[in-house]
Amino acid sequence: MNRTPRIHLSPEPASAAERNGYAGGMDDEVLHGYLQHHWAGSTAGVALFRRVAGTHGIAEVAVAVGELAEEVTEERETQRRIMHDVGTRPSALGTVAARVGAELGRLKPNGRILTRSPLTDLVEIEALRIAVFGKRSGWQVLRAVADDDPRLDAALLDDLVGRSDRQLETLGRLHLTTARRRIVS
Repeated sequence: MNRTPRIHLSPEPASAAERNGYAGGMDDEVLHGYLQHHWAGSTAGVALFRRVAGTHGIAEVAVAVGELAEEVTEERETQRRIMHDVGTRPSALGTVAARVGAELGRLKPNGRILTRSPLTDLVEIEALRIAVFGKRSGWQVLRAVADDDPRLDAALLDDLVGRSDRQLETLGRLHLTTARRRIVS
């Protein structure tokens, strides 16, 4: 009797994480969605930093914001690498929506139609503080789960949280400088 040997094939890995050799307990669908939401936020944040660096009415504040813009742009590329490492990529739709949202954010009721209000300088620094706080929160969440997921670099995430803290300190100083220069006559 001639028997044909049976070949047992392993099932195809269900996720990019498994294809990369990781089959841990992380819910990749949730992780990927979280990273894509933060990617959209970082897209809007980078656009806001660049715009404020180019339009802020106080030269030394504009320069400092420009330096921060370079940092947050670098961090965005770090986020792209993290997304790749866990098996996802930025959402094209989320990126476009964030860019549109960033442009719509320029439309604000400041009592002036054709000129820039001095209040804009202050409000935009506040928006940058909110953006960095959101970014910091995202790094903290990833750090909190990094010990359970070898695809996440805990030391890198610690560094990113620390960078965000320093950026918040800098923005705090810039905020008060702007407030004094815009509110005190």
